[in-house]
Amino acid sequence: MVHPKFPPSFWSFGFVKEIGGFKAVMPPLGLATVAALTPDHYDITIVDENIEPIDFDIEADLIVMSAMGIQEARLFEIADRFRASGHTVCMGGPICNVVPERCRPHCDVLFEGEGEYTWKAFLEAWERGDHEDRYVQVEKIDMRDSPPPRLDLLDVNAYRVGVVQTTRGCPFNCEFCDIIVTYGRVVRMKPIEHVLAELQSWADAGVDFITITDDNLVGNRKYCKEMLGAVAAWNRARRAPLSLYVEMSVDCVRDPELLELMRQANVTEAFLGIESPRTESLKETRKMQNVAANLVEDIKTIQSYGMVTTVGMIVGFDNDDAAIFEDQYEFLQLAGAPVVMLGILQAIPRTPLYERLEKAGRLRSAAQGNNTLSFTNIEPMQLSYEELIDGYRELFQRIYTWQAVGDRWLSNVEQWGRSERPFYQKPLGRLRPALAVQTMKIFRYYLQGDWPRRRFAARMLWGTLRRSPGTIHQTVAYLAYFIHLREYADRVVAKEYKFDYALNEVNFTESNAFGEGGAINMVRQEKQRREQVEIYDAYDPKPVSTAGAEN
Repeated sequence: MVHPKFPPSFWSFGFVKEIGGFKAVMPPLGLATVAALTPDHYDITIVDENIEPIDFDIEADLIVMSAMGIQEARLFEIADRFRASGHTVCMGGPICNVVPERCRPHCDVLFEGEGEYTWKAFLEAWERGDHEDRYVQVEKIDMRDSPPPRLDLLDVNAYRVGVVQTTRGCPFNCEFCDIIVTYGRVVRMKPIEHVLAELQSWADAGVDFITITDDNLVGNRKYCKEMLGAVAAWNRARRAPLSLYVEMSVDCVRDPELLELMRQANVTEAFLGIESPRTESLKETRKMQNVAANLVEDIKTIQSYGMVTTVGMIVGFDNDDAAIFEDQYEFLQLAGAPVVMLGILQAIPRTPLYERLEKAGRLRSAAQGNNTLSFTNIEPMQLSYEELIDGYRELFQRIYTWQAVGDRWLSNVEQWGRSERPFYQKPLGRLRPALAVQTMKIFRYYLQGDWPRRRFAARMLWGTLRRSPGTIHQTVAYLAYFIHLREYADRVVAKEYKFDYALNEVNFTESNAFGEGGAINMVRQEKQRREQVEIYDAYDPKPVSTAGAEN
C-alpha cells in the first residue's frame, strides 16, 4: 500500500519538520483502514513516501494507492511506474471520489466512494480471478463497519499527530463543498465505544496529539455531546491527556454546554469555516449558518473556552470586488484568529458550484487540489483573473507579516486571560526530553533572524505573560507553527506567480471538457429518497427536519 508524497502546502508544515521532530503531519488513515479490512492471510506493507522512499522493485501481487487531490501528479507518476513493471494497481481515496475519470488511465482497478464494502468484494473476486476494473459504492456504509486502523503497520513516531474519524457527512449545504457530495448531509456516527478504543490505541502507541478528521465535528450535536462527554471522562483520567484538534461550524457557539464539553475533553485547536466577512458572499455560497452570526464575537467566544482558532477564508466569490481584500484583512485582524487558511474559490467537480458554473460556461480549466496556490479554475465575475490572483497573493503575504500575526495571536491569548473560565487545557502531552531540544531550535530560528523576527518573538512571549501567563507554553508551541506559515508565505505564495496546471492523459468519456465526471452524488441521492437531514438548534432539543429542502 502506497501513499504519495505531498508537495509543499499550507498543511504540510514542511518548513518546521526538523524543529518539530516529525517527518510528516498525519499518517494515511485511509490505507491503514483498508489494511484493517484485509483478511489475515494477506501480507501487507504500508509505504508512506512522505517518510520513506518507495521500493519500485518490490514483489507484490497488488499495489494499493490512496491520495488526495493535492497529490495528483505524484500519484499518477508512481502508479504509471508500477504498472509499467507489470504490477496491478488499485486506486481509491478522495481524489477518485472527485475526479475518477482523471484517475482511470493510471490504474487497473478504480474505487469510487467509501471503501469498506467494495474492497472486500474486490478481494473475493480477485481471488476467484473474475474481478471488475471499477467498483462504485453508491449506498452509504454503516459506520459500525469501519474498523480501527492498523497502527502496527505505521511508524507512528514519524508523524506529528494521530487521526480518528467519528462521523461522516455534514447537514449544511455550502455550494462549494465536496464533502456533502461524497458523504451526504445525513450525518453518520461511529459508536462511541469504538472512538474511545481508537483513542486508546493511539495513546498506547505513544501519540499525544490527535486530529479528529470529521469535516464538521458538530454536524450531529446530540451525538457530539455524548461523544465529547465520554472522551472528556477518558482523557481527564490520564496523567497527560491527549490534545485534540477539531473542525467545526461556527454555529456551535450558540451552545455553551457543547463548548464546555470541548474544553473538558482537551480540545486545544478548532478550525472554523468562516469563508467571507460579506453577508452577500455567504448567501451566494449557501453558508446560511454564518449569515445571521456575529462572526467576530463568535470567534472570540470560542477562543474563550481555551482554544486556538484556525479559520478558513476564501476570495473569489461572485460578490467579491476589488475591496474584498481589505475587507478580509480588517475582519481577520479584528477577529484575532491567529491561523488563517486563505484560499481562492475553486469549483470542485460534482459540487453545486461546479454544476452552476459549468452551465454558465465559466470553468476556465481543470480543478486542482491546492487552493492556496495562485490559481482557480473559475472565471471571476467582478475581478479580472489577474486582479484576483494578484490581490490574493498580496493579502496572503500581508496577513502573515510578523506584525499582523502577533496582533492576532495576542488577541486570542487575551480571550484566555479575560475569560471567566480558567485555562483548563493541557496541550503539550507527555513531557519528553526532545521537547527541550525543540524549544531551543524554535528560539534559535528567531534569535538568528533579522530585527522584525526577533521583535515578533519577544512581543509574543512578553504579551502572553502580561495577558495570560499560564499559557506561555502555548505561545512557544505556536512560535514553531508560525515559522512554517511565514516561510510558506515568503517561499511559496510570494514566489510562484501563476500556477500552470497541465492536464494530460484524461479519459474524455464524459461530456465534461475536463474529464471530471463521476458516479457519486450523495446529496442528489438523499433528495430522491427524501432522507431526513437534522440540524440541531442549540435552543431547541428537538431536531429540525430539513428533508428534501435547500439550506
